Amino acid sequence: MKTNKNMRTLLQYILFITFFAGFALQTPTVLGQKKTIKKSGQITTNKKSNSKTKSKSKKSIRNSGSVKSKKQKTFNRKNNVVKEEKVALQDLVKKVPIDIPVIQDSTPSKVVTIMSAFKPQLKNVVKIDFTNASPISDTQSVSYSYQIPSQNLSFSYQPIALNPLAAVIPETPILEGNTRIKVGFGNYLYQFLEASYNTVSNNNIHDFNVYTESSEGAHHLQKFRDSKLNYLGNYALANQLHLTTHLYAQQTQLYRYGLVPDTIALPTDNYTQKSTHIGLQMALLNNNAFDKGIYFQPVLELENRSDIHSKNNTYFAISSPLSKQLKSGMLFNFDLHYSFSSYNNITNIQNSLLRWDPSLSFNKWNLKMKVGLSPVVKTDGFKLYPNIQLQHKLTDTTWDVQAGWITQTKNSNYSQLITENPWIISPEKLAISTQEKQFIKLVVNASKNLQYGFGISLNNYVNLALFNKTPIVVYDYIYPPSMTYYSNRVNRGLEYMTIWEPNAHTIELEANLQYQWSDVFSIHNEFKYTQYNYIKQNEKPWGLIPVQFNSGFYWKMNDKLLMDGSVQVMSGIQTTQEGSNFLAKTIPTAAIINAGISYKLSIPWKLWLKANNILNNTYQRWAEYPSLGVQINAGVVYSFHK
Repeated sequence: MKTNKNMRTLLQYILFITFFAGFALQTPTVLGQKKTIKKSGQITTNKKSNSKTKSKSKKSIRNSGSVKSKKQKTFNRKNNVVKEEKVALQDLVKKVPIDIPVIQDSTPSKVVTIMSAFKPQLKNVVKIDFTNASPISDTQSVSYSYQIPSQNLSFSYQPIALNPLAAVIPETPILEGNTRIKVGFGNYLYQFLEASYNTVSNNNIHDFNVYTESSEGAHHLQKFRDSKLNYLGNYALANQLHLTTHLYAQQTQLYRYGLVPDTIALPTDNYTQKSTHIGLQMALLNNNAFDKGIYFQPVLELENRSDIHSKNNTYFAISSPLSKQLKSGMLFNFDLHYSFSSYNNITNIQNSLLRWDPSLSFNKWNLKMKVGLSPVVKTDGFKLYPNIQLQHKLTDTTWDVQAGWITQTKNSNYSQLITENPWIISPEKLAISTQEKQFIKLVVNASKNLQYGFGISLNNYVNLALFNKTPIVVYDYIYPPSMTYYSNRVNRGLEYMTIWEPNAHTIELEANLQYQWSDVFSIHNEFKYTQYNYIKQNEKPWGLIPVQFNSGFYWKMNDKLLMDGSVQVMSGIQTTQEGSNFLAKTIPTAAIINAGISYKLSIPWKLWLKANNILNNTYQRWAEYPSLGVQINAGVVYSFHK
């Protein structure tokens, strides 16, 4: 009996020791970890350890419930941690559900979710100190967001790469003493000569350019000469301030050959259309302003245009785009513009224009909005115009809808008029023009390379410049005011005059399409149709283009061969018939195709070829002034530096 009792006691001890040994092995796994069972079938385990002090506080284990732990004893043996905890027996037998993960398809999903607080943004090139690529700010319009094409796209005309702000970006190398000479010849005795030179001194860049171009035509008066001198400067001032300058002087000489017989033998001075244009433009760039959320770029412009009859116009303008980024995310714009024009004719005519453009740009209700007013003080009084622009991106599309109500004001000067129509006589007066525009537009990014859009607008013009032939009997203010003469087209050639239409209403339809593939190929197309619904004083919109289409392309065939071209179509231009009845007539539709090619022979040498009016049509942009036929010009470019 005693032996049986001892055996029973021994078996109890063995079972007891076995039980606690198994319990000790399971304790680090069961009690020393937190198990969280997720829906996906994965178990996340968080280890608890404390090798320095004893834990006497209550701890909660989040698994299927909360388990209260009791005192713990921690033993450190050669950096090994062993934990012993007393746990209720019912907790040991509690069933813990474990989901066995199922082998799933290892094919990676196409949906990638990036969780990050970082928001990428495009930095202005001035902020990273691109001194040679300082942009001109336009705070008059809403900053629209577009779908950026894929990484294989780099714009050929703006080759500025995007780099991380932390990267060390070297300055664009400028070859000191870089010299370029371009020479060309062609039919109709075409001659072209251009020379340019640039240098760097104390981080200041100086560029000089001079060119002359001349040609003759089928008519003995159908010839011209154009010469121009340019100076471009970039001065580095203190605190990353840059002063850019453009100084120029240009002289253009034409001859009025319209309605003049080719057999006439009168002096060419009777038909001379000659003008001189000199000017200065300056802009101050403040690169530090971007760090403070403030941007400003004051621009100063001064020019003078004079003609062969001693009529001259002096024009002065200063513009100061100003914007401030607010903490709320809104952008406050306060643009300022002032211009003054003094025109010396029979009497001295002076026009002044002062304009403010305070506005707020912000995002609200899934819209990008710009709301403001434009108070304008002109010579003839005060006006207040609205400035509202909206943009909305349609859900799950690449379509952007843009709408707005804006007003553009322009203090017209002699240079703008003679650039648009080179055959005008000295205008009787100059005026301040206004265009009030209400528009809606759709922009579509069809693919990585293809974008297109179209829109419609209602326009209200005040003092719209029109151009028509001078009547046969006119009061000639060029000569002494007591003279009235009969305009002789043969003796003077056909002259155009500037007519200021006080009020005109139009509907304009616009469409554009562009495709670009890297820097290898690009094409852009623009179409515009203008319907004149109301003209207050004039019968027709004399000299303006109701229907026009423009297209251009650029093709880089390889590293040596480049090709470009353009297409232009004009239709519906109105003018008056010859005679005293002033009946309106439409100039025939004109289509012009131009193309050019450039081939690099070696590092210093390059060949170029240009063909104008390939269709060989003697079209008329201005009535009774037929153009030349096909023109083929070719030459070489030689570049070197010391």
